[in-house]
Amino acid sequence: MAKSIIQKRTSAECRECFLCREEAERNGYYGELRHTGLHKHHFVFGRWGAFREKAEHYGLWGYVCNERHHEYGPDAPHNNAEVRRHLSQVAQRAFEAKYSHELWMKEFGVNYVAEEEPEEVEEVSAECSDGGVPEGFCFIPNLAAGLEPAIW
Repeated sequence: MAKSIIQKRTSAECRECFLCREEAERNGYYGELRHTGLHKHHFVFGRWGAFREKAEHYGLWGYVCNERHHEYGPDAPHNNAEVRRHLSQVAQRAFEAKYSHELWMKEFGVNYVAEEEPEEVEEVSAECSDGGVPEGFCFIPNLAAGLEPAIW
C-alpha cells in the first residue's frame, strides 16, 4: 500500500474523513473531527474498479466516513456524480503536482480537471431586418397563435 499523496495524516490516531474536513474548513472549523468509522476510498476508481490498483500504487486515496461519505449516503462518491468528479479532480491535481500531466493521461486517460474549467461561450447574434428594434432585440412572430410579431 502506497502512502496517500492526497491526505497527509492517515495514521489511526489522527486520520479523519477527507470530505468532512473540506466541509469543516469551508465553514471555518479547524478543530478535531471523528477518527472512527472511516473507510479507505480510492479517489479514482474507474468503471468496475479499473483504476483502483493504479490509485493504490500512486497514493490516490484517502479516508471517508461511513456515515455520510463512503457508499450509502447522498454525498457518497458512489452515489453522487458531483462528489465523485470532485474527488477525481483532487486526485488528478495531486498526481500532476508530484508527477506530470502527461503521465496522468498515459495512466488514466481522462482529464477530470479540464471538466471543471468553464467552457467558452460563443456569442450568437440575431440578425433582424427591422431597423426600429433596439440593439439586442428582435421581432419574433408568434405564427402558431396567429398574432402579430412582438418585441422581446
